[in-house]
Amino acid sequence: MIALLTPGLLGATASTEAGQARTNDAGIEDAAKQLEGVFMSMLVDEMFKGTDLTGGQPIYGGLITQQLGDTLADAGGMGLAAMITAQLKGNR
Repeated sequence: MIALLTPGLLGATASTEAGQARTNDAGIEDAAKQLEGVFMSMLVDEMFKGTDLTGGQPIYGGLITQQLGDTLADAGGMGLAAMITAQLKGNR
């Protein structure tokens, strides 16, 4: 019981919790950015449905739209990742 009250152990627990919170925050931001990338890919895919984007090779169309969606999300996207991150961090 006395070991639980020593200052060193309390400090270690607090720093461990702070480290986990930073890790969780980074995980939230990464997941939100990935979700926005998927969403942007879906939008781009719908946008290109009526075009001959890939010259008749449908597999390349999926790769192109996925990469374009991820690139758009990395560049800031529509702000969806920021809104999701703010909501998830605020609910803790």
